[in-house]
Amino acid sequence: MQRYLRLTKNFEFKNVYRAGKRLSCPYFNVYIKENDLKTARLGVSISKKIGKSVVRNRIKRRIKELFRHNIENIKKGIDIIISIKKDISKMDYKDLKREIKNILKRGHVWNDKDNDNSDDNIL
Repeated sequence: MQRYLRLTKNFEFKNVYRAGKRLSCPYFNVYIKENDLKTARLGVSISKKIGKSVVRNRIKRRIKELFRHNIENIKKGIDIIISIKKDISKMDYKDLKREIKNILKRGHVWNDKDNDNSDDNIL
């Protein structure tokens, strides 16, 4: 995922946490805030309680890849932070995609074009 599509700085995360809208599901919290850019940006936050670095990085890679494959379905000009609550490393890619899609729909961020041509066998 290109750098301009990611939230990387601490102040960017704090800004979204402070002024953004929070949505919850059993596996993660999602914080959503509008930005002044022409693209959606993603940040992933995961606690060290979830597992060792290999597990945490695998979860982050899956979420970033899901975002990259579905960027056309996500509204432009939005900052999104996904904060992991539970160990979702056992969750398969299809279930993770369904959970993220549902929570982004609840936040009115997912444009339901339903181009589910993405490769569900990734990772």
